[in-house]
Amino acid sequence: MPPLRKYGFPALVGLSWWAIASLTIVLHNRTGMQILLWLPSAVAVGALYFGWRRRRLATLGALGVGGVVVGLSQGNNLLWALAFAGAHLAGAVVTARLGRQVLGGRRLERLSLKQMIGLLLAAMAGAAVSGVAMLPWVPPPLFERSLGGMLAEVLAVTVGFPVMCYVRSWAPGALFPTRRPAWFLTTVAALFVLAYLVMAERGFLLGPLMLAGLALAVVRYEQLGATAAVLAFGLAAMVHSIGGGPPAAFIALPRLEDGLMLQADMLLMLATAVPIATLLMTNGRISNILRRRNGALRENIRLLRMTEDIARIGRWRYYPKTRTQDWSREMFHINGLDPAMGRDPGDIRHLLPDGGAELFGNLLHHARDRAQYRFEYRIRTPQRDERILKLQGRNEFDEKGELVCMFGVVIDVTDHRQRQDQLDRERTRAMRLAAEAQHLAQTDALTGLANRRRSIEQLEKCIAMCDGKSHSLAVIVFDIDHFKHVNDRYGHQAGDQVLVRVAEILRGEARASDLIGRMGGEEFLWLLPEAGEPVARAAAMRLRAAIEAKSGEGGGPAVTASIGYALWQDGDKPSGLLARADKALYAAKEAGRNKVQRAA
Repeated sequence: MPPLRKYGFPALVGLSWWAIASLTIVLHNRTGMQILLWLPSAVAVGALYFGWRRRRLATLGALGVGGVVVGLSQGNNLLWALAFAGAHLAGAVVTARLGRQVLGGRRLERLSLKQMIGLLLAAMAGAAVSGVAMLPWVPPPLFERSLGGMLAEVLAVTVGFPVMCYVRSWAPGALFPTRRPAWFLTTVAALFVLAYLVMAERGFLLGPLMLAGLALAVVRYEQLGATAAVLAFGLAAMVHSIGGGPPAAFIALPRLEDGLMLQADMLLMLATAVPIATLLMTNGRISNILRRRNGALRENIRLLRMTEDIARIGRWRYYPKTRTQDWSREMFHINGLDPAMGRDPGDIRHLLPDGGAELFGNLLHHARDRAQYRFEYRIRTPQRDERILKLQGRNEFDEKGELVCMFGVVIDVTDHRQRQDQLDRERTRAMRLAAEAQHLAQTDALTGLANRRRSIEQLEKCIAMCDGKSHSLAVIVFDIDHFKHVNDRYGHQAGDQVLVRVAEILRGEARASDLIGRMGGEEFLWLLPEAGEPVARAAAMRLRAAIEAKSGEGGGPAVTASIGYALWQDGDKPSGLLARADKALYAAKEAGRNKVQRAA
């Protein structure tokens, strides 16, 4: 960061504090002006309030140097100058730190009453610290001078700090930039002139005009106007005291006491004007909020009506105590009625096919519900169209729990219901076709057994169940002996009949938990979960005997089958288990066919 930019703000603060403090002290020492407002405190507090985080040390150093320079320039020794600078710096730090806690770094022209009181208390705490630190250096009378000095700091911070910060916010690059209100500086100047005339007039005849000016400033500029008016009043009193005279001609008190009296009047003015300004500000804020909300409400109502018209949503209310209804315009259209009938259509039982049993029965059923409810009912419009309406309702109850109103929104779901029914029918049909397609994809068309794809999938599932677990599995594969001879001698139709007959025999021998399938041609597969050696061999022997004995029933060619079987072993894969079963099948064929062989 360039040095000019880094140290420009602290330097400007220190220079401003030095200039204002020097001018105030010079006027006090040479012209007898009473210091009713110690404006350097407002400069210091403002600088620390807004620059505490980023330029704290540099700002504190600039203010300390400015204080020492002011003390030395008035002919005091270094110790007095250090005490003077340290006391005012400590008071400013306390006020700024407490002010940040109370105000939270907010802009100062629109504070709540609680925040204004907090700012006043922070200023009093800072003034007390500064006053106590300067007690050893205050000349007599000690009480009047110390109290006057503390009140001067309190008033300067309370009224000068907000006004100075607000005026600073008009400059480019301000932390909280604001737009200058119309005639603000002119109003403050007019209040200063009016206050000076009041101070110069002994009978306080112009006092009511000053109060009227204060009231106008409060009404026009709210809190800013209140603090600016009190600031103008204090500056006018200080200017009037130049030359050694009293700050106000209408106060006949000894010197210093008249200043304390006027400072008390300024505090009273502040205590009176700030609450009024806060109330006006709150009222204005509430009025703006209500105005915006009313505008938004009107827009929402317009959009609601537009939405109801576009979406065909009807609104309905029923008041049980008076037995009256309130229908929206679209509610009449949905029911096929003319909206010109008014808000209450009267008895609508003639529109209900069942005389109202469905609608009123549902309303009675939900009459005590605290949550939302919904149901559908049917109407028959005057045009003889039967429609399905869906109502979503909510009940309103009074403090005694009695039903006050039933509110609902209604939409016509006839077309939606018809489309939904059509979609349901189409979905059911699609699911049925998909199931049929899946069945066909997994079934041998001739025998009705599982095809090769499904058989392999089931074999993989069975092996997965056995893998690593104490399960058993037997696989039987077989094919029909000399099946080509059957096709050549009797024809392919007879061959198909033999395949169908063998499949029927296989079904009769298999258990409900078994899977049987045709692997292709005359080859078949029989999976026997939880079957060991005795069960597998007995099943294979029964199947061989059954095929030999029953295949010729019905007039078809009698055939035999060669059978091989294998038992699942730990680590077997589907291909390996089938390969061992096939090897046993070939061994059965080589042994003379119509045999049963077990795989090694």
